[in-house]
Amino acid sequence: MNKTVKKVLYVGLILNIVLTIIKLVFGFLGRSFSLKVDGVNSLIDILISLMLLFSIKIASKKPDSDHPYGHEKYEVIVSLILGLFLLLTSFIIVYTSIQSLNVALEIKKYSLIVAGVSVLLKAIILTVNVWGYKKYQQVSLKADAYNHLGDILASGASFFGILITIYTKFKYFDYLASIVIALIIFVNGIKIIKESISYLVDESPSKTFNDKVRNYIRSIEGVINIDDYKSRLHVNKVYIDVEISVKKDLSLIKAHEIAEDVHKKVEKEFPTVIHCMVHVNPCLKD
Repeated sequence: MNKTVKKVLYVGLILNIVLTIIKLVFGFLGRSFSLKVDGVNSLIDILISLMLLFSIKIASKKPDSDHPYGHEKYEVIVSLILGLFLLLTSFIIVYTSIQSLNVALEIKKYSLIVAGVSVLLKAIILTVNVWGYKKYQQVSLKADAYNHLGDILASGASFFGILITIYTKFKYFDYLASIVIALIIFVNGIKIIKESISYLVDESPSKTFNDKVRNYIRSIEGVINIDDYKSRLHVNKVYIDVEISVKKDLSLIKAHEIAEDVHKKVEKEFPTVIHCMVHVNPCLKD
């Protein structure tokens, strides 16, 4: 799985390198401020891809004595840093755009073609990422997909900014397009930070998921009631701790068999459940 995920990220990395060179070169030659800003955005994407590749390498390590639950949360920490980095980038772009508003632009028409090609290439990268995330449920790919979606909107903003600047008398619209790009980057950063924090604080899965698990446990033979139930996200997996009640006159061996049955069946029925811990209580109700 990790090899395929890495291949997806490498595809994005290579295309981002190509896009960065194209946008920066033609942004300067074509005198488009928004295209240069979009080029800086692609340059950041290169750094992001390298960070995610590094995080996957660490996260894929097997559990050890110091990390008995694995190393997956290192991937979340990198995603959190990525989100903070995007926020900083958006502030820098807004500041630079506002500072440059007093300079009217005479943009070359070929800048429009470059911006259009950028949208197309980013759509290809996004498609590959979404496929990878749906197949492997890798957090890094989801964070990268958010980023690529934002890049498509950013390159689209650059395209229309250049278009309006070239074909109207409004020679400052390209700067406004840069501010729109910054806002898109900011929103993506917030999304990534919010999701990363939810993993780090052991947030519970959705109510729908928990209800399905509870109902399934209740349907298992020998389970009279669920006395307590807790679940927590572990990146793209789930840990469950459940207390079940069984008949009070059962032998210890029989009660253990029911607990073991719940443990195995839940993990088999719900592939995202990495471990289901079961505690047995005697049912004291008549």
